[in-house]
Amino acid sequence: MTEKTRLEINVRRLLTRCELIAKDDPHNWKLEKYIHSLDDMMNMLQALPSKPTKDTITGYAKRIEFLKGVINAMKLSNPVERVVAAQLLSKNSVSTNNSSTSITTQIHQKTVAKYNRELRAELFHSNKDAGKDGVRQRLSSSNIQDDDLDAILKYNRNIQEKIAENMLSMTSTMKEHALAASAIIKKDVGMLEMSNKLIDVNAVKLKKESLKLEEHTNSKGMWWFWLMIVFVLAVFFGMVLFIKMTTKRIR
Repeated sequence: MTEKTRLEINVRRLLTRCELIAKDDPHNWKLEKYIHSLDDMMNMLQALPSKPTKDTITGYAKRIEFLKGVINAMKLSNPVERVVAAQLLSKNSVSTNNSSTSITTQIHQKTVAKYNRELRAELFHSNKDAGKDGVRQRLSSSNIQDDDLDAILKYNRNIQEKIAENMLSMTSTMKEHALAASAIIKKDVGMLEMSNKLIDVNAVKLKKESLKLEEHTNSKGMWWFWLMIVFVLAVFFGMVLFIKMTTKRIR
């Protein structure tokens, strides 16, 4: 068994153990410690040369993030914020494993139900002096319920606004990057076109110079050719005259 296989099996076992703890007793102090260990093990797993597939690592990471969300919701002191945080827990943060999907769904449902019960108890909590003024107590409970519901709605609106702002910001950034890339591409295309034109012009000039050089070479060669003929003829006639003059003296 290789080191990579042992490490991945340990990650799976510890992740399953954390999910069972989150399902049965999310207040268990071991849960957060185990999740910190999972983060370290995931970093080691991703650093291996023969690490698992990208989808597998993404599945592990999503399950760990879900458990972190459960812990973060549990740490909130305001019951309204706990309910909202529990509602926002992603039920899709699971791998393709059916058992993981089932237990994550159970954790999500139990967490939401628990915090809803706590919020309901907080909203409808009766005061010890409620018997003295029952009408006023019912009105007060109704006002508290309305205020908390308004707080929930306001919190949801704020989250939606932040998401919209982030999306607009990302869209603007992507647009700026696209425009910058388009400008760079246009500039490069323009430079390539200029380079092609210069290449064509230089090719034409080179062709002309080659023709001139060829003509010059041909004309110079003909000049040497005629010079050689004249030289040969001069030597020939000189020899003839020399022979005649020598013959006359001998006679």
